[in-house]
Amino acid sequence: MLDTQQSSSDIGFDGNITVRIPIIITRKSGRRFIMTPHGKKLEYQAAKPSNPMISAIVKAHYWQEQLETGKVASLKEIAHNEKITDGYVSRVYRLTLLAPDIITAILSGTQPKNLFLLDLFKPFPLLWAEQMEKLGI
Repeated sequence: MLDTQQSSSDIGFDGNITVRIPIIITRKSGRRFIMTPHGKKLEYQAAKPSNPMISAIVKAHYWQEQLETGKVASLKEIAHNEKITDGYVSRVYRLTLLAPDIITAILSGTQPKNLFLLDLFKPFPLLWAEQMEKLGI
């Protein structure tokens, strides 16, 4: 249990500022709680699945299946059928190249909280280990 009574701040000789905030970290039934100086509990919030990311991954794999089975001939045809731009289809389709561990993390909601769908649309490495390092998984 960590217990700090007073908040304070210090300015070091190197110019760094250190801020101390009084909190108490306790455990109850295996869960961690942060107690504020006034006794109010702040519960740890578990990661949640990201519906936009899950939806995009599902679309990407659905489109990949359509291409592989010959139902459509190209990404351009998918864009035409879905009435969306070619560029969007290309960005979403690239998600089929994500490492299985990244997809598992997204589907289970254990991806980093600062990972968003727009981050997945940015260029990423093809090697799975490099993807995981870049995306923080």
